[in-house]
Amino acid sequence: VDLKTGKKLWQGGTDGAGYGWPIPIRVEDQTQFLYWSPENLLGFDPRNGKVLWSYPYKVKYGVSIATPIYHEGIAYVAGYWNGSRAVMPEPGKDTPRLLWETKDTLCGLMAQPLYRDGVVYLMDRRTGVNAFEFKTGKILWKTNNQYEPENRNPQATMVWVGQTKRVLLLNSLGELILAEFSPAGHKEISRGQIIGKTWAHPAYAGDSIYARSDREIVRVPVPVKY
Repeated sequence: VDLKTGKKLWQGGTDGAGYGWPIPIRVEDQTQFLYWSPENLLGFDPRNGKVLWSYPYKVKYGVSIATPIYHEGIAYVAGYWNGSRAVMPEPGKDTPRLLWETKDTLCGLMAQPLYRDGVVYLMDRRTGVNAFEFKTGKILWKTNNQYEPENRNPQATMVWVGQTKRVLLLNSLGELILAEFSPAGHKEISRGQIIGKTWAHPAYAGDSIYARSDREIVRVPVPVKY
């Protein structure tokens, strides 16, 4: 869409809309948009909307929610019912190469996974945060629902604190948690209630976190410096 006029410049693909949004990636020397629809994982040409490649991954009820991540040439998504897919797009090929997949483990829902130094940290629907090797899918550790309530839809958003090993999590109970994640393990540092029950992703700006529930919006000082 043209930013100044609102005119539609192009429309790409025929899949229905999911919950997430496209992210820009580089496949060798080409910029692409990586998008996860309810039907496929897709690569778009940002100049004209042409579908450059696709990989089938149909999800129930259209819940392609968590934003994909792309590192080391690998595009990765995690679905609630059917696990993870890690594919490697290759220039000029309509179908990317599947590196690995899971069916019953590494099942994400809403929180975008975190990546750092070859390891990904994902909120799994059964066991909470899992750490795994990005290139292989090998699980390194599980938190067993330490950071979020153990229920049908466990949820906690996660963001890195700058370039440190520290992570801020806001769980569905409205608890803001400061923790430390590394390939070797995890450690909770502090926890405090900042709002009521929420699934909404917070916003971080300056020295504050903005969070909302169905009843209120709050601004709370971030407990750490970036």
